[in-house]
Amino acid sequence: MYTMERSVDRTHADYTLLVCIMVLAVLGVATLYSASYGYALTLGLKPGHFALRQLMYFMPPSIILFVLASFIKISFVRKMAGIIVLLTLVLLALPFVPGIGITKNGAPRWFGFGDLMFQPSELFKPVLVVYLAHILSKKAERLGDIVNAVLPPLIVALAGIGLVLLQNDFSTAVLLILITVVMFWIANVPFLFFAALASLGVPLVSLVVLTSDFRLKRVLGFLAPSYDPADLSYQVNGSLRAIRSGGWFGRGLGQGVLKLRSIPEVQSDFVFAAWVEETGFLGVLIFIAVWVVLLFRVFVSSFRVADPYIQLLLFGMGSYLCMQTLLNIAVVAGAVPATGMPLPFFSSGGSSLLSVALACGFINQGIVQGRTRSAAATEAAGVEYV
Repeated sequence: MYTMERSVDRTHADYTLLVCIMVLAVLGVATLYSASYGYALTLGLKPGHFALRQLMYFMPPSIILFVLASFIKISFVRKMAGIIVLLTLVLLALPFVPGIGITKNGAPRWFGFGDLMFQPSELFKPVLVVYLAHILSKKAERLGDIVNAVLPPLIVALAGIGLVLLQNDFSTAVLLILITVVMFWIANVPFLFFAALASLGVPLVSLVVLTSDFRLKRVLGFLAPSYDPADLSYQVNGSLRAIRSGGWFGRGLGQGVLKLRSIPEVQSDFVFAAWVEETGFLGVLIFIAVWVVLLFRVFVSSFRVADPYIQLLLFGMGSYLCMQTLLNIAVVAGAVPATGMPLPFFSSGGSSLLSVALACGFINQGIVQGRTRSAAATEAAGVEYV
Protein backbone atom coordinates (compact mmCIF):
# COMPACT_ATOMS: atom_id res chain seq x y z
CA MET A 1 0.00 0.00 0.00
CA TYR A 2 1.11 3.59 -0.56
CA THR A 3 -0.23 7.04 0.17
CA MET A 4 -1.19 9.00 -2.92
CA GLU A 5 -1.08 12.77 -2.60
CA ARG A 6 -3.82 14.68 -4.37
CA SER A 7 -4.25 18.37 -4.89
CA VAL A 8 -7.66 19.94 -4.66
CA ASP A 9 -9.13 20.69 -8.08
CA ARG A 10 -9.08 24.47 -8.52
CA THR A 11 -10.36 24.64 -12.11
CA HIS A 12 -13.57 26.44 -12.95
CA ALA A 13 -14.66 24.26 -15.87
CA ASP A 14 -15.73 20.71 -16.57
CA TYR A 15 -14.18 20.05 -19.96
CA THR A 16 -16.50 17.21 -20.96
CA LEU A 17 -19.44 19.52 -20.39
CA LEU A 18 -17.76 22.36 -22.30
CA VAL A 19 -17.03 20.19 -25.33
CA CYS A 20 -20.65 18.97 -25.49
CA ILE A 21 -21.97 22.52 -25.19
CA MET A 22 -19.67 23.79 -27.94
CA VAL A 23 -20.62 20.92 -30.28
CA LEU A 24 -24.35 21.55 -29.72
CA ALA A 25 -23.89 25.29 -30.16
CA VAL A 26 -22.05 24.90 -33.49
CA LEU A 27 -24.51 22.31 -34.80
CA GLY A 28 -27.41 24.44 -33.61
CA VAL A 29 -26.33 27.62 -35.41
CA ALA A 30 -25.47 25.72 -38.60
CA THR A 31 -28.82 23.94 -38.58
CA LEU A 32 -30.68 27.16 -37.82
CA TYR A 33 -29.06 28.90 -40.78
CA SER A 34 -29.84 26.01 -43.11
CA ALA A 35 -33.42 25.73 -41.85
CA SER A 36 -34.26 29.43 -41.83
CA TYR A 37 -32.66 31.04 -44.88
CA GLY A 38 -35.64 30.25 -47.11
CA TYR A 39 -38.13 31.63 -44.62
CA ALA A 40 -35.98 34.72 -44.12
CA LEU A 41 -35.99 35.39 -47.87
CA THR A 42 -39.80 35.13 -48.02
CA LEU A 43 -39.93 37.85 -45.34
CA GLY A 44 -37.62 40.08 -47.37
CA LEU A 45 -34.73 39.57 -44.95
CA LYS A 46 -31.15 38.48 -45.50
CA PRO A 47 -30.65 34.68 -45.68
CA GLY A 48 -28.65 34.58 -42.44
CA HIS A 49 -31.02 36.82 -40.46
CA PHE A 50 -32.13 34.26 -37.87
CA ALA A 51 -28.71 32.62 -37.52
CA LEU A 52 -26.96 35.99 -37.08
CA ARG A 53 -29.50 37.06 -34.50
CA GLN A 54 -28.89 33.81 -32.65
CA LEU A 55 -25.14 34.44 -32.74
CA MET A 56 -25.74 37.87 -31.21
CA TYR A 57 -27.34 36.14 -28.22
CA PHE A 58 -24.49 33.67 -28.06
CA MET A 59 -21.77 36.31 -28.04
CA PRO A 60 -21.52 37.87 -25.62
CA PRO A 61 -24.79 37.55 -23.55
CA SER A 62 -25.00 33.74 -23.28
CA ILE A 63 -21.26 33.35 -22.73
CA ILE A 64 -21.32 36.02 -20.00
CA LEU A 65 -24.24 34.30 -18.25
CA PHE A 66 -22.51 30.93 -18.46
CA VAL A 67 -19.28 32.34 -16.99
CA LEU A 68 -21.09 34.21 -14.21
CA ALA A 69 -23.10 31.13 -13.22
CA SER A 70 -19.89 29.06 -13.34
CA PHE A 71 -17.86 31.37 -11.11
CA ILE A 72 -20.46 32.62 -8.64
CA LYS A 73 -20.15 30.98 -5.24
CA ILE A 74 -22.67 28.29 -4.37
CA SER A 75 -23.10 29.81 -0.91
CA PHE A 76 -24.08 33.16 -2.46
CA VAL A 77 -26.59 31.50 -4.78
CA ARG A 78 -28.20 29.74 -1.84
CA LYS A 79 -28.31 32.92 0.19
CA MET A 80 -30.02 34.83 -2.62
CA ALA A 81 -32.34 32.03 -3.82
CA GLY A 82 -35.46 33.46 -2.19
CA ILE A 83 -34.84 36.97 -3.52
CA ILE A 84 -34.01 35.66 -7.00
CA VAL A 85 -37.24 33.68 -7.29
CA LEU A 86 -39.33 36.63 -6.06
CA LEU A 87 -37.71 38.96 -8.60
CA THR A 88 -38.38 36.42 -11.33
CA LEU A 89 -42.05 36.26 -10.32
CA VAL A 90 -42.16 40.04 -10.70
CA LEU A 91 -40.64 39.69 -14.18
CA LEU A 92 -43.32 37.11 -15.02
CA ALA A 93 -45.95 39.78 -14.34
CA LEU A 94 -44.35 42.42 -16.61
CA PRO A 95 -45.86 41.07 -19.87
CA PHE A 96 -49.25 42.18 -18.50
CA VAL A 97 -48.07 45.76 -17.86
CA PRO A 98 -49.26 48.21 -20.56
CA GLY A 99 -46.45 49.93 -22.39
CA ILE A 100 -43.79 47.30 -21.84
CA GLY A 101 -45.77 44.06 -22.21
CA ILE A 102 -45.71 42.55 -25.71
CA THR A 103 -48.43 40.26 -27.08
CA LYS A 104 -47.99 38.04 -30.13
CA ASN A 105 -50.70 35.80 -31.58
CA GLY A 106 -52.84 36.48 -28.53
CA ALA A 107 -50.11 35.45 -26.05
CA PRO A 108 -48.72 38.11 -23.65
CA ARG A 109 -45.39 36.35 -23.01
CA TRP A 110 -42.79 39.08 -23.56
CA PHE A 111 -41.79 42.49 -22.30
CA GLY A 112 -39.37 45.01 -23.73
CA PHE A 113 -39.03 47.97 -26.03
CA GLY A 114 -38.85 47.92 -29.82
CA ASP A 115 -36.86 44.95 -31.08
CA LEU A 116 -35.51 44.16 -27.61
CA MET A 117 -37.80 41.54 -26.10
CA PHE A 118 -37.44 39.07 -23.27
CA GLN A 119 -39.59 36.08 -22.31
CA PRO A 120 -39.42 35.76 -18.49
CA SER A 121 -40.94 32.27 -18.44
CA GLU A 122 -37.66 31.01 -19.91
CA LEU A 123 -35.73 32.50 -16.99
CA PHE A 124 -38.12 30.93 -14.49
CA LYS A 125 -37.07 27.41 -15.55
CA PRO A 126 -33.49 27.48 -14.12
CA VAL A 127 -34.49 29.87 -11.31
CA LEU A 128 -37.16 27.40 -10.14
CA VAL A 129 -34.51 24.68 -9.95
CA VAL A 130 -32.15 26.95 -7.97
CA TYR A 131 -34.92 27.84 -5.51
CA LEU A 132 -36.29 24.33 -5.02
CA ALA A 133 -32.78 22.88 -4.64
CA HIS A 134 -32.13 25.38 -1.86
CA ILE A 135 -35.38 25.07 0.05
CA LEU A 136 -35.70 21.27 -0.25
CA SER A 137 -32.11 20.64 0.84
CA LYS A 138 -32.56 23.09 3.71
CA LYS A 139 -35.67 21.25 4.91
CA ALA A 140 -34.39 17.77 4.06
CA GLU A 141 -34.97 16.44 7.57
CA ARG A 142 -38.52 17.81 7.76
CA LEU A 143 -40.01 16.88 4.39
CA GLY A 144 -42.42 14.52 6.11
CA ASP A 145 -44.18 17.65 7.39
CA ILE A 146 -46.17 18.43 4.24
CA VAL A 147 -47.85 21.58 5.52
CA ASN A 148 -44.81 23.39 6.90
CA ALA A 149 -41.94 22.01 4.80
CA VAL A 150 -43.41 21.04 1.42
CA LEU A 151 -46.41 23.32 0.90
CA PRO A 152 -44.53 26.70 0.97
CA PRO A 153 -42.13 25.89 -1.94
CA LEU A 154 -45.03 24.28 -3.80
CA ILE A 155 -47.02 27.52 -3.51
CA VAL A 156 -44.07 29.50 -4.91
CA ALA A 157 -43.77 27.08 -7.84
CA LEU A 158 -47.52 27.19 -8.51
CA ALA A 159 -47.49 30.99 -8.44
CA GLY A 160 -44.98 31.03 -11.27
CA ILE A 161 -46.80 28.29 -13.17
CA GLY A 162 -50.07 30.21 -12.80
CA LEU A 163 -48.54 33.37 -14.28
CA VAL A 164 -47.16 31.33 -17.19
CA LEU A 165 -50.63 29.86 -17.83
CA LEU A 166 -52.08 33.38 -17.87
CA GLN A 167 -49.55 34.14 -20.60
CA ASN A 168 -51.23 31.41 -22.66
CA ASP A 169 -48.07 29.30 -22.54
CA PHE A 170 -49.40 25.85 -21.69
CA SER A 171 -46.33 23.92 -22.86
CA THR A 172 -43.94 25.87 -20.61
CA ALA A 173 -46.36 25.48 -17.70
CA VAL A 174 -46.36 21.70 -18.23
CA LEU A 175 -42.55 21.65 -18.29
CA LEU A 176 -42.43 23.67 -15.05
CA ILE A 177 -44.85 21.21 -13.45
CA LEU A 178 -42.61 18.32 -14.49
CA ILE A 179 -39.52 20.09 -13.12
CA THR A 180 -41.30 20.67 -9.81
CA VAL A 181 -42.43 17.05 -9.53
CA VAL A 182 -38.92 15.76 -10.33
CA MET A 183 -37.34 18.06 -7.73
CA PHE A 184 -39.77 16.96 -5.01
CA TRP A 185 -39.30 13.32 -5.99
CA ILE A 186 -35.50 13.35 -5.89
CA ALA A 187 -35.68 15.19 -2.55
CA ASN A 188 -37.58 12.16 -1.14
CA VAL A 189 -40.86 13.91 -0.38
CA PRO A 190 -43.36 11.27 0.87
CA PHE A 191 -45.31 9.41 -1.83
CA LEU A 192 -48.63 10.52 -0.31
CA PHE A 193 -47.83 14.05 -1.48
CA PHE A 194 -47.57 12.93 -5.13
CA ALA A 195 -50.81 10.97 -4.90
CA ALA A 196 -52.60 14.06 -3.57
CA LEU A 197 -50.94 16.26 -6.19
CA ALA A 198 -52.01 13.94 -9.02
CA SER A 199 -55.60 13.75 -7.74
CA LEU A 200 -55.83 17.54 -7.92
CA GLY A 201 -53.49 18.23 -10.83
CA VAL A 202 -54.86 15.85 -13.47
CA PRO A 203 -58.43 17.28 -13.36
CA LEU A 204 -57.07 20.85 -13.38
CA VAL A 205 -54.82 20.21 -16.38
CA SER A 206 -57.71 18.53 -18.20
CA LEU A 207 -59.90 21.55 -17.44
CA VAL A 208 -57.26 23.91 -18.84
CA VAL A 209 -57.16 21.90 -22.07
CA LEU A 210 -60.93 21.50 -22.43
CA THR A 211 -61.66 25.19 -21.89
CA SER A 212 -59.39 26.31 -24.73
CA ASP A 213 -60.43 25.90 -28.38
CA PHE A 214 -56.80 26.24 -29.48
CA ARG A 215 -55.56 23.47 -27.16
CA LEU A 216 -58.50 21.23 -28.08
CA LYS A 217 -57.58 21.63 -31.75
CA ARG A 218 -53.99 20.63 -30.97
CA VAL A 219 -55.16 17.50 -29.14
CA LEU A 220 -57.63 16.63 -31.92
CA GLY A 221 -54.91 17.09 -34.52
CA PHE A 222 -52.72 14.69 -32.56
CA LEU A 223 -55.41 12.04 -32.07
CA ALA A 224 -56.66 12.22 -35.66
CA PRO A 225 -53.82 13.48 -37.90
CA SER A 226 -55.80 12.88 -41.10
CA TYR A 227 -58.95 14.66 -39.86
CA ASP A 228 -57.90 18.10 -41.12
CA PRO A 229 -54.36 17.82 -42.54
CA ALA A 230 -54.50 21.32 -44.06
CA ASP A 231 -55.01 22.95 -40.66
CA LEU A 232 -54.82 20.93 -37.44
CA SER A 233 -51.91 18.68 -38.42
CA TYR A 234 -50.28 20.64 -41.23
CA GLN A 235 -47.05 21.45 -39.40
CA VAL A 236 -46.61 18.01 -37.82
CA ASN A 237 -47.38 16.20 -41.09
CA GLY A 238 -44.82 18.39 -42.87
CA SER A 239 -42.30 17.59 -40.15
CA LEU A 240 -42.88 13.85 -40.53
CA ARG A 241 -42.42 14.06 -44.31
CA ALA A 242 -39.15 15.91 -43.82
CA ILE A 243 -37.92 13.32 -41.31
CA ARG A 244 -38.81 10.38 -43.56
CA SER A 245 -37.11 11.99 -46.56
CA GLY A 246 -33.82 12.15 -44.66
CA GLY A 247 -33.19 8.42 -44.96
CA TRP A 248 -29.95 7.07 -43.53
CA PHE A 249 -27.57 9.89 -44.40
CA GLY A 250 -29.81 12.84 -45.28
CA ARG A 251 -29.79 15.20 -48.22
CA GLY A 252 -26.77 17.14 -46.96
CA LEU A 253 -26.58 20.37 -44.97
CA GLY A 254 -28.33 23.16 -46.84
CA GLN A 255 -29.88 20.73 -49.34
CA GLY A 256 -33.23 20.13 -47.64
CA VAL A 257 -36.30 21.12 -49.65
CA LEU A 258 -39.31 20.14 -47.53
CA LYS A 259 -38.26 22.58 -44.81
CA LEU A 260 -38.83 25.41 -47.32
CA ARG A 261 -42.49 24.73 -48.05
CA SER A 262 -43.95 22.15 -45.65
CA ILE A 263 -43.08 23.47 -42.19
CA PRO A 264 -44.16 27.01 -41.29
CA GLU A 265 -41.58 28.89 -39.17
CA VAL A 266 -39.29 25.84 -39.17
CA GLN A 267 -36.56 27.91 -37.46
CA SER A 268 -38.48 27.79 -34.20
CA ASP A 269 -39.96 24.65 -32.62
CA PHE A 270 -39.54 22.34 -35.65
CA VAL A 271 -35.89 22.96 -36.46
CA PHE A 272 -35.08 19.34 -35.56
CA ALA A 273 -37.07 18.22 -38.61
CA ALA A 274 -34.72 20.24 -40.83
CA TRP A 275 -31.71 18.66 -39.09
CA VAL A 276 -33.02 15.14 -39.73
CA GLU A 277 -33.96 15.88 -43.35
CA GLU A 278 -30.43 17.04 -44.07
CA THR A 279 -28.39 14.62 -41.92
CA GLY A 280 -30.66 11.58 -41.80
CA PHE A 281 -30.52 8.80 -39.24
CA LEU A 282 -26.79 9.37 -38.84
CA GLY A 283 -27.50 12.94 -37.73
CA VAL A 284 -30.04 11.69 -35.20
CA LEU A 285 -27.41 9.34 -33.74
CA ILE A 286 -24.86 12.17 -33.50
CA PHE A 287 -27.40 14.46 -31.83
CA ILE A 288 -28.43 11.79 -29.32
CA ALA A 289 -24.80 10.81 -28.61
CA VAL A 290 -23.80 14.36 -27.67
CA TRP A 291 -26.82 14.82 -25.42
CA VAL A 292 -26.29 11.40 -23.79
CA VAL A 293 -22.69 12.28 -22.93
CA LEU A 294 -23.73 15.67 -21.54
CA LEU A 295 -26.65 14.38 -19.47
CA PHE A 296 -24.76 11.30 -18.30
CA ARG A 297 -22.06 13.63 -16.99
CA VAL A 298 -24.64 15.74 -15.17
CA PHE A 299 -26.66 12.93 -13.59
CA VAL A 300 -23.65 10.83 -12.58
CA SER A 301 -22.07 13.89 -10.97
CA SER A 302 -25.30 14.60 -9.08
CA PHE A 303 -25.24 11.15 -7.50
CA ARG A 304 -21.55 11.28 -6.66
CA VAL A 305 -21.59 14.61 -4.82
CA ALA A 306 -22.23 14.57 -1.08
CA ASP A 307 -23.73 18.06 -0.75
CA PRO A 308 -27.57 17.71 -0.92
CA TYR A 309 -27.97 21.18 -2.47
CA ILE A 310 -25.49 20.55 -5.29
CA GLN A 311 -27.06 17.13 -5.85
CA LEU A 312 -30.53 18.64 -6.27
CA LEU A 313 -29.20 21.52 -8.36
CA LEU A 314 -27.43 19.23 -10.83
CA PHE A 315 -30.29 16.76 -11.08
CA GLY A 316 -32.85 19.55 -11.51
CA MET A 317 -30.91 21.40 -14.22
CA GLY A 318 -30.19 18.16 -16.05
CA SER A 319 -33.85 17.19 -15.87
CA TYR A 320 -34.90 20.59 -17.23
CA LEU A 321 -32.64 20.28 -20.29
CA CYS A 322 -33.48 16.61 -20.79
CA MET A 323 -37.26 17.02 -20.59
CA GLN A 324 -37.33 20.10 -22.82
CA THR A 325 -35.25 18.32 -25.47
CA LEU A 326 -37.36 15.17 -25.34
CA LEU A 327 -40.65 17.11 -25.47
CA ASN A 328 -39.50 19.05 -28.53
CA ILE A 329 -38.38 15.91 -30.37
CA ALA A 330 -41.61 14.12 -29.39
CA VAL A 331 -43.64 16.95 -30.93
CA VAL A 332 -41.55 16.99 -34.12
CA ALA A 333 -41.97 13.20 -34.42
CA GLY A 334 -45.72 13.42 -33.84
CA ALA A 335 -45.55 11.44 -30.58
CA VAL A 336 -47.31 14.13 -28.49
CA PRO A 337 -49.63 17.06 -29.34
CA ALA A 338 -47.88 20.06 -30.87
CA THR A 339 -46.57 22.57 -28.33
CA GLY A 340 -44.39 25.65 -28.45
CA MET A 341 -41.35 23.99 -26.88
CA PRO A 342 -37.98 25.22 -28.25
CA LEU A 343 -35.10 22.81 -28.81
CA PRO A 344 -32.09 23.84 -26.66
CA PHE A 345 -29.20 25.28 -28.73
CA PHE A 346 -31.10 24.78 -32.00
CA SER A 347 -34.36 26.74 -31.99
CA SER A 348 -34.35 30.44 -32.77
CA GLY A 349 -35.00 32.50 -29.66
CA GLY A 350 -32.74 34.62 -27.47
CA SER A 351 -34.63 34.11 -24.20
CA SER A 352 -34.49 30.34 -24.51
CA LEU A 353 -30.78 30.45 -25.34
CA LEU A 354 -30.02 32.65 -22.32
CA SER A 355 -31.98 30.27 -20.08
CA VAL A 356 -30.04 27.26 -21.37
CA ALA A 357 -26.72 29.11 -20.94
CA LEU A 358 -27.63 29.94 -17.33
CA ALA A 359 -28.59 26.33 -16.64
CA CYS A 360 -25.34 25.04 -18.17
CA GLY A 361 -23.36 27.52 -16.07
CA PHE A 362 -24.96 26.26 -12.88
CA ILE A 363 -24.31 22.68 -13.99
CA ASN A 364 -20.65 23.49 -14.60
CA GLN A 365 -20.45 25.18 -11.20
CA GLY A 366 -22.13 22.23 -9.49
CA ILE A 367 -19.86 19.63 -11.08
CA VAL A 368 -16.69 21.59 -10.30
CA GLN A 369 -17.76 22.46 -6.75
CA GLY A 370 -18.78 18.87 -6.05
CA ARG A 371 -15.49 17.57 -7.39
CA THR A 372 -13.48 20.18 -5.46
CA ARG A 373 -15.21 19.41 -2.17
CA SER A 374 -14.72 15.68 -2.67
CA ALA A 375 -11.02 16.22 -3.37
CA ALA A 376 -10.69 18.48 -0.32
CA ALA A 377 -12.39 15.88 1.88
CA THR A 378 -10.05 13.22 0.53
CA GLU A 379 -6.99 15.36 1.28
CA ALA A 380 -8.23 16.08 4.77
CA ALA A 381 -8.85 12.40 5.46
CA GLY A 382 -5.42 11.36 4.12
CA VAL A 383 -6.89 8.51 2.09
CA GLU A 384 -4.59 5.62 1.29
CA TYR A 385 -4.81 3.91 -2.06
CA VAL A 386 -3.86 0.32 -2.79
